[in-house]
Amino acid sequence: MKDETTNAETTEIRKVAMDYAEGWYTGDPDRMARALHPSLVKRTLMQDGSGGWTVNRTSTFDNMVTWTREGEGTAWRGTHAYEVEILDIFRDIATVRCQSPEYVDYLHLGRFGAEGWKIVNVFWQFREGDYQPSD
Repeated sequence: MKDETTNAETTEIRKVAMDYAEGWYTGDPDRMARALHPSLVKRTLMQDGSGGWTVNRTSTFDNMVTWTREGEGTAWRGTHAYEVEILDIFRDIATVRCQSPEYVDYLHLGRFGAEGWKIVNVFWQFREGDYQPSD
């Protein structure tokens, strides 16, 4: 991070990352929506059926808010320990690594004036294999 980054900026960025992570696991669509920019694109890198790699499961703001409202993230019954690491802040953009029990997400955020910091891009993978939530 740059020396000119303020504690207020890092606090705001960390809060957005936690709204994203905790909103998902608690099924709180308001927190999820508050964290995301309307132009959000979220993608993962997965192995395809032939053993190659492909960008998969592209999601949008609407997908994420809907899936959160429907409780997709609440299926995880393990501990909800989050590690949020702000990797870099430059003027009005930031990169954050968010690790949960299931996922590693790299978040790209932008600062949008009075709206504050919002997640614009997410690139993620399951932490272990092709994790599927238990029933």
